[in-house]
Amino acid sequence: MPGVRSIALLLALGLAFAGCSGGPQRVVLVSIDTLRADRVGAYGYEGAATPTLDALAGAGARFETALSPAPLTLPSHATLLTGLDPHEHGVRHNGVFRLADDVPTLAERFRADGHTTAAFVGAAVLDREFGLARGFDHYDDRISALVANGFAERRADAVIAAALEWLDDAPERFFLFVHLYDPHVRYAPPEPFRSQFAASPYDGEVAFADHWLGNLIREIDRRWPEGDTIVLVTSDHGESLGEHDELTHAYGVYEATQRVPLLLRAPAVPSGTVVRAPVRLADVAPTLLALAGLARLEAASGTSLLPLIAGRSAPPVPAYSETLATQLDFGWSPLYALRTERYKLVRAPRPELYDLAADPHELQNLAERQPERLAELELLLDARLSTARPVKADHVLSPGARARLQSLGYVAGDPVLADDEIGRVEGPDPKDRMPVVRAVDRALQMQTRGDPREVLAALAELDDQSVRISQLRARAHLSLGQASDAEREARHAVALEPRSHLAHYLLGFALLSGGERAAARRALERSAELAPGQPLASFTLGHLAESEGRSDEAEAYYGRALATRSGSPAAQARLAALYLEAGREEDADALLRELPSLDRESPEHVLRLARAELVVGRDEQGFRRVRHAAHARPDSYPLVRTLALLHEQRGETDQALRVYRAASELAPQDPLIQARIAALTRN
Repeated sequence: MPGVRSIALLLALGLAFAGCSGGPQRVVLVSIDTLRADRVGAYGYEGAATPTLDALAGAGARFETALSPAPLTLPSHATLLTGLDPHEHGVRHNGVFRLADDVPTLAERFRADGHTTAAFVGAAVLDREFGLARGFDHYDDRISALVANGFAERRADAVIAAALEWLDDAPERFFLFVHLYDPHVRYAPPEPFRSQFAASPYDGEVAFADHWLGNLIREIDRRWPEGDTIVLVTSDHGESLGEHDELTHAYGVYEATQRVPLLLRAPAVPSGTVVRAPVRLADVAPTLLALAGLARLEAASGTSLLPLIAGRSAPPVPAYSETLATQLDFGWSPLYALRTERYKLVRAPRPELYDLAADPHELQNLAERQPERLAELELLLDARLSTARPVKADHVLSPGARARLQSLGYVAGDPVLADDEIGRVEGPDPKDRMPVVRAVDRALQMQTRGDPREVLAALAELDDQSVRISQLRARAHLSLGQASDAEREARHAVALEPRSHLAHYLLGFALLSGGERAAARRALERSAELAPGQPLASFTLGHLAESEGRSDEAEAYYGRALATRSGSPAAQARLAALYLEAGREEDADALLRELPSLDRESPEHVLRLARAELVVGRDEQGFRRVRHAAHARPDSYPLVRTLALLHEQRGETDQALRVYRAASELAPQDPLIQARIAALTRN
């Protein structure tokens, strides 16, 4: 029988909030990406500078052992917002999965109850195209381009500023979700955190995120001082930092990446509460709904943590985790794990069993010494997986989205396995392939920095037979203008995986670069055939046809690219240009009215459309298009140079001279620019 205090606390937690009038009006959920629990002061880390997180722990409940279901951002956030583990909600990897429309979400439930819902995310991996925006009245995923440090993310100060701006007009009742991406690799905290944590930039990123989280919480408390705002802070996964030979995350399911902080401040939650029993990220959504007095999500497998906060024991639910990134990125075996309070099973080609009480760092594999315990946990894992949704790796990444994910360190390949092949534990064991992961990670860094020679250097010693590695090499050779080497690597990728549309696309592009247009066209057609929902090959075929003067064929290919689920703004722009030049202004205008921003597209496509507008007498539209693009991409020499020429053509001498000088800084050796500067200066 629970004690009197437990009963009273349960009543306070579970009943005092029932109904809209008496319950908390504001619910704030914050995810600090890639934050491992043992780098937070409240979890015992002496080197931490996390006063905000530590204060939350002191003011409410700290969950000692909170566990992530996947070392991957999108699947874990889908769990936070649905109360389901990845095998149940169906999002099994970044980029190539999308949350299905039939999975109820936390935001939908809050909105149905009359809360205004808003989200502010810090990286492209949570773009709205992946399905998490459903239920939010406002979903701010503005990652306009690859930002200054080369990655498709925005810092905590920018995310919090956007959230605070929204709060200026926020109603009394709201659900706010904030995602801070800063502790994710690459670690580059701004000053003064860079200097303060020069020996540990990861800790500097954590401190920076904590600082801006503090600004958010202080402002909320200032505006609503009654103390009835629920604040829950956690992370999607941790970071390996070298444990088990993994430098970051995604390809292992050990404690370094799976144990995360979970802190809850809410009315009636006693300050300084510590819950030591293992809990799961799937429990977050049911807990927030219970605190708000709302009905649970019917399908959720997570459970409310209120009984544990009240000091009651609850039937232990083993924590599930997985990574399919090993299989979908590299063709190795997937990994599954099941963790009880003491033991942990890792299902792999060579299974692993750890006694976490005696071996918290998971260094002694007991699988061969304790076969009975291993078998017991294997049965529990089978039972858990029996509830899995059918695998559907069918989300089509746009080329821009693929580039943004790769800039964040994700391989972002195309899933070439049949759905019924995904998830089978077979093939190379990931724990034997960590050197490959490290080399590919460095190659992706170098690719983002635009250094193809370093990409090739990073991959030079690898003999791993992976289509991803061959694709990276092919891209690097293409960047260096080495068409024959790119063709060789692309052909190797096609031989390794004939179903890879990216491998065929790279082969087509390499052949095109080498002047073999007919062979290139065949390879690109094969790529389009393998992935009819992917616009890249169809767009390139249209571009090829346009360059050869076959406008009707180009229009058809551009139309195919536009008809794909992810669409193609570049194809839309070029098709509109063709329509303008053909005198089909109504058709062109229909496309232009729906044209998305071209800020993320190649300047070549912006200039193609602007040129058509200028040719047909739409001078002002063409000028504004170039001016906007040049302001958005001030590092693009073609855009800046064209803007200068247009200013001069319009007789705007002062503006032309200013922009010519900006172009000169980008390309100081261009004689045309120097001549125009000299001419305008003389006049």
